[in-house]
Amino acid sequence: MKLINKNFTLLLAGQLVSQVGDKFHMIALSLWVLKSTGSPGKMGLVLAASLVPSLFLGFFSGTFIDRYSRKKIIVGTDLIRGLVLGCFALLFISGRMDFYLILALQVILSVNAAFFDPAIPSVIPQIVDQDQLARANAFHQFVSGFALVGGAMAGGMVVAGFGYELAFFLNAASFLVSALFESFIHIPSTQVNRKTSYGFDLKQGYQYLFKNRLLLVLLFMVMVIHSFVGSIEVFMPVIAERISTGPETLGFFQAAFGSGTIVMALAIGLNGGLGSSFGSSGGVQNRESIALFASTFFIGTVFAVSCFIRGSSSTMAVSFILCLFFMGCALILASVAFKTLLQKNMDNRYSGRVFALAGSLGNATIPGAMIIYGLLLEQFDFQGLLLFTGLLLMLTSLISFMLYKEKRDDPQKHDFSI
Repeated sequence: MKLINKNFTLLLAGQLVSQVGDKFHMIALSLWVLKSTGSPGKMGLVLAASLVPSLFLGFFSGTFIDRYSRKKIIVGTDLIRGLVLGCFALLFISGRMDFYLILALQVILSVNAAFFDPAIPSVIPQIVDQDQLARANAFHQFVSGFALVGGAMAGGMVVAGFGYELAFFLNAASFLVSALFESFIHIPSTQVNRKTSYGFDLKQGYQYLFKNRLLLVLLFMVMVIHSFVGSIEVFMPVIAERISTGPETLGFFQAAFGSGTIVMALAIGLNGGLGSSFGSSGGVQNRESIALFASTFFIGTVFAVSCFIRGSSSTMAVSFILCLFFMGCALILASVAFKTLLQKNMDNRYSGRVFALAGSLGNATIPGAMIIYGLLLEQFDFQGLLLFTGLLLMLTSLISFMLYKEKRDDPQKHDFSI
């Protein structure tokens, strides 16, 4: 299996190692905090500390990514994470670790993620030809999906068999190995005007974004897709509890959803991507845009249809497993499509700012959707909410597609200059 080119292979190898190691860390850390404190609330604070800083910094970190060497940012943040996690493992072994040090550690890791995560999709167009962008994004999604499923399982086995210490050390080593791979990547430099101030570049980035209405439509779709992820995370345990008394049903649901994401990501990568680039005339819709809006419409359709599932507990469980598998497939199709469209529809000099903002919007939308659906499911039956959510997603995808087509077909409504 050829992974596009040497630079991308090195980037992907580093991502695979570090993301699997990161799952080791989160499994070990969550279990240790829960066991040592006996407080699910404190465990939730630890998880929040790993998310909230990067969520807020995403509105500002993209400017830094676009002003300075993206390679140095990628390698440097991995080195910092590796060294910090190594110190964390040593403190843990010496018995000096406490809850507040853990919170501080998670904040440091989250700050690094605010710079590292948007830099990756910004770098991909610099090291991959445009006609290979969809494949590259698909392989990157495959690594994330594999790490989520395989890394979590392996992390649980390591903790159970060898203890927390080994899991923490392996995670520290994974970031150092990742930095080593990334140090050999050749990334062409972007032209940056260092005479301007950080504040000027920050303002210019937002002006560029709001002037480009096509990008605004795509960012709105980022929020739509992440709202689906948040809602399905709430739906799965509720449905599992309503149709079966066994917790293994929830495990099957999550496995089916995760399997769908992995299968689709691998299929896109191996089959050459989502299709051709834009046609010679501005009004020709490319396959990436069709994939984005059609897959979102399909997710809504599956939501709506699943509300009519009836029968015995086993029949309903199997039916929902199939629905979740296809939802996982459609989610990755949409995710690869919108990343590819963002990369193709903007000046790469602004990509750090756009992807950082997209990450913050997505990270804010997921917990927001979880809270909303958690409250709704206390008041309404899950089947009615499935139908409502499905119809809402279908309508949103249709309206967004019409807006996207309008902006794409009218060059006066999406100017890439500033």
